[in-house]
Amino acid sequence: MDGACFKSGKSWVIRIDPGEDVLKCIRKFIREKGIEQAMVVNGYGTFSRVSLHWVTHNRFPTDNRFEEWEGGIELMGMSGLIIEGEPHIHFTASTPEGAFGGHLEEGCICYVLCEVTIMELDGGKMKRERAAIAKDFLGRPAMGPRLVFSREE
Repeated sequence: MDGACFKSGKSWVIRIDPGEDVLKCIRKFIREKGIEQAMVVNGYGTFSRVSLHWVTHNRFPTDNRFEEWEGGIELMGMSGLIIEGEPHIHFTASTPEGAFGGHLEEGCICYVLCEVTIMELDGGKMKRERAAIAKDFLGRPAMGPRLVFSREE
């Protein structure tokens, strides 16, 4: 386990309009503003279409399941990190049948509104590296993403 303290930088609120792809809009905003490192503080709104993935079991190697749905879908919450200009975002959504969540993928389309708040993080750096994070069923190292910090003094 490791952690780092960062200073709050600029905060941005992004309005995503009906019919727009949520992740594509977030990526475009990040590029246009030159955001390298930030926290996705929250997001809410509605989707007309959802595209997501999640891990299907707790063994290594992991297995990702990709799903898509259409209809009136409520975006209940969104959070994540932007590291080296690339967003990694998870969200929770609901329909009258129940709630679900996973990793935000391209293909999540804004229905009525979607608003996302991003806060830049200053005073250190984060990056993701591939590292041995566990062992597979044969005892071999299982590789996965690992968050690494460098601190400014």
